[in-house]
Amino acid sequence: MAIDGEGGAGAGGEGGSLGSASDLFGGASSAPAGEGGATAADGGQGGADPSLGADPDWWGGLSADADGETASHRDWVKSTGVKDLNGLVKVARDNQAALRDSGRVKVPGDGASAEEIAGFHRAIGVPEAVDGYSLPEVKDARGDVIPLDQGLLGKLLPKALEVGVPAPAMNGLVAEYVRLQMDEAAQFDADLKSSAEAWVKAQGPQAKAKEVAINGAIRALGLYSNDLVAIRNAMAAASIDQGGTAADGVSRALDMFSRLGEGLAEDTIINPGGAGRFGVNGREAQGELDAMKVKAGSDPVFAKAVGTPGTPENARWNRLLNQSTAYAQQQQAAG
Repeated sequence: MAIDGEGGAGAGGEGGSLGSASDLFGGASSAPAGEGGATAADGGQGGADPSLGADPDWWGGLSADADGETASHRDWVKSTGVKDLNGLVKVARDNQAALRDSGRVKVPGDGASAEEIAGFHRAIGVPEAVDGYSLPEVKDARGDVIPLDQGLLGKLLPKALEVGVPAPAMNGLVAEYVRLQMDEAAQFDADLKSSAEAWVKAQGPQAKAKEVAINGAIRALGLYSNDLVAIRNAMAAASIDQGGTAADGVSRALDMFSRLGEGLAEDTIINPGGAGRFGVNGREAQGELDAMKVKAGSDPVFAKAVGTPGTPENARWNRLLNQSTAYAQQQQAAG
């Protein structure tokens, strides 16, 4: 890749605060529109709009009109990567030295000497050294410089010099390749965000409880924003590789975290065979039910949560009640 790293990284890392469900949602929230929930129209990064930096002052004296050519003098000079007037003069002199009586550049044939090949390379704009490739400083829509993959370029540019790629062609190719990568990354990020929003919407009235469960799982695992974004992106990419869609991968990631959070809220340990083994036995379940009743009597917020379907508190109450009832029936059957 020409870009060092790929988009979608969230803020934060080790040493900072833990991530949250919003990192997986890509900025979306379980709150409905009009209640603080982010929507696709909230702005954000959007599509890539790379900037190649400010033009040198001396370019201002060059014509911006094409005048029958395919590009204006200013655009042509800009495409060469020439940084000053001395560089422009050198290009002109090299071109002049390479011309023959026919007025055209002679293309070296089989058996051409090293001098002939070097002259041809100078004529078409091949730099004398790797640092002659003036690669663009690409910026994102916020004006932040996007680092290029120096490891890859360190292998590519010497090969370009060896085979005789002109500087304008190489510079333009890299700039366009970076643009394409940025557009692709922006589209991928937008797809993940819209997929997360669709998942939240599909949860209906349980969306907030699902978000609470996800946050519980994140806290238990000690994950940071970058971790969460990497997991979400990797599962989306894996889904695409397997013939699915990015939305499939995002849904799997959110389902995974929400189920894990719900399991933690219920003190459930998952057995290898798939059955759930609770962290308390039947006798202890009744004791926990009694404790929840006492707390509900003094805490109206907790009492409301216990009585609201879809909340972790309600799920825990129902699970303990079922377990306590089953235990009582087993004891009665045992005589």
